[in-house]
Amino acid sequence: MTTEERGQEEQERRQKKRIKRILLPLLALWLAVQLGKCVYREERRRLGYAHAVEQYMNRKYRKFGDRFQFFSETEDEHTGVSSVKFYSDKFPHGSEYFHFPIIRDYWWDENGAHYRDNYMCVRYQKRMWEAYVPLFDEAFGKGKYTLVGGAMPMPDWQDYGPETGLEEYLNTVENLAVSVTVNSDFDKREEAIEKLRKQLVERNWGLSLYLRYCDQEGNEIAYDWLKINVYSVERVKLDWDYKNAEMKERWENAGNTAE
Repeated sequence: MTTEERGQEEQERRQKKRIKRILLPLLALWLAVQLGKCVYREERRRLGYAHAVEQYMNRKYRKFGDRFQFFSETEDEHTGVSSVKFYSDKFPHGSEYFHFPIIRDYWWDENGAHYRDNYMCVRYQKRMWEAYVPLFDEAFGKGKYTLVGGAMPMPDWQDYGPETGLEEYLNTVENLAVSVTVNSDFDKREEAIEKLRKQLVERNWGLSLYLRYCDQEGNEIAYDWLKINVYSVERVKLDWDYKNAEMKERWENAGNTAE
């Protein structure tokens, strides 16, 4: 290869490098712009739907003088249910107990589109707890227990709306779950649970109860998950999970259980 040919080859190589230095940043910029457009379109679609749902909720519940503010939107990839979450002027932190947000669900199946929201559940939660407190007072003793948690019901077949009254809500709500810690009287646990069951059956209310007993020093004795008047009106079968072997031996040998 002559000196002239080598010089020409080197010039071509340098020119290719210059082109790469120019094209690569341009390509990266183009890709970033395209990605940004996709993100923008998706965000606009998402916020557009969320805004429409927000306006619908404002219209549906205008009689209560409440206004909704968008919080987040999610979609369950397994069930296909889309959920838009809100807070509102009257419930800026969600429900008064345990702070669950206001949710509106949307999904499709072979029967078409379906919608549901839990605003009336949030609105009635405090009054619902207040309705159950006298039952707990009678069963466990006033001042001897603490409500330490729970779950917010979500309507299933019920069509709750602004015209739903408290009595209708209490008589139709499902999946009410409560966590209660009782601070004494483990020896009277069966009597207490049976008393609670009878009251629930009388009112036709169901309850999923996580019941935890502690001794007077605050040491956990045992806990159990109870479905009371949910699947059956019959006496609840107990299956205590003791904190440790020492607690189990102590209370099972005390002769106070009748599981």
